[in-house]
Amino acid sequence: MPNTTATDLTNGQIAMVGQARYTFEHKTLCTNIFKKVTLGPGEKSHYIPKFGRITANDLTDGIDMNEAQQLAITGSTHTTDEAGCKVIITKKLRAQLKEDGYKAAGIVIGNAIRKKMDEDGLGLFSGLDTSVGGAGTTFSYDYLRAAVSQCYAQSEPVPLPLCTVLHPNHYDAVVNDIGSPGANNFPQDMQKEYMKMYFRGRDKLWGTDIYVDGNISVDASDDAYGAVFHPSAFIYLVGWEPETWVEYDGSLRGWEIGIVSDYGMVEEDGTYGRSLYFDASTLTS
Repeated sequence: MPNTTATDLTNGQIAMVGQARYTFEHKTLCTNIFKKVTLGPGEKSHYIPKFGRITANDLTDGIDMNEAQQLAITGSTHTTDEAGCKVIITKKLRAQLKEDGYKAAGIVIGNAIRKKMDEDGLGLFSGLDTSVGGAGTTFSYDYLRAAVSQCYAQSEPVPLPLCTVLHPNHYDAVVNDIGSPGANNFPQDMQKEYMKMYFRGRDKLWGTDIYVDGNISVDASDDAYGAVFHPSAFIYLVGWEPETWVEYDGSLRGWEIGIVSDYGMVEEDGTYGRSLYFDASTLTS
């Protein structure tokens, strides 16, 4: 006598659908670190003037000071552009989807615009006037020290505070240098602290706040740009913050759910930091 198995009746079975999961994204940093400027009503761009320097001279007692200096001013103008994305939830899909389609779409498009804004900002690091490191070079805290020293020592010193943004694989080299037992004669208590905490996304080293951002792009040679800089080196220029909308399209029989923002991630002063160009290969040990 033939047996009837579960496989034979697949078409009559209902699959249990669990709660949906969402792709986890890296934290976005640039919108929070860069100097933020918001355009006012009727403004299409933002102009930033900067005064130059003049020279003081030795004087002779009783002799008129006749070498007047001329004030000079330069400036830069920045504008914004729109960016956004949308998804379509059809009426049929909404009826058959256990998960709240509106909620799901909102989370996904919000993650997308935040990631793009962060990547636009991170892409500016390579444009800083001076770079430390090079292709294939392993990052270490000594390179960061050198970059910080250069910022302090240049003709126009970089203002404080400084902050540093690194790829996770860059900062791992610092953790390895400091946290490895017996490495570089660091006190054992410090080594234990670093091994316990690893990196939390923000630490302090050489007087700068250290941020780790996995949205940093790694090139075809497995190298990537980080940076140490003053926040005013870059500007997050806002026309309007991300806005969402929901619109029903009758002929499409579905809802358009979208998000759009008008902004610009721009370099304001390429001398106010140092790019850090180092190997960011995937770690295996």
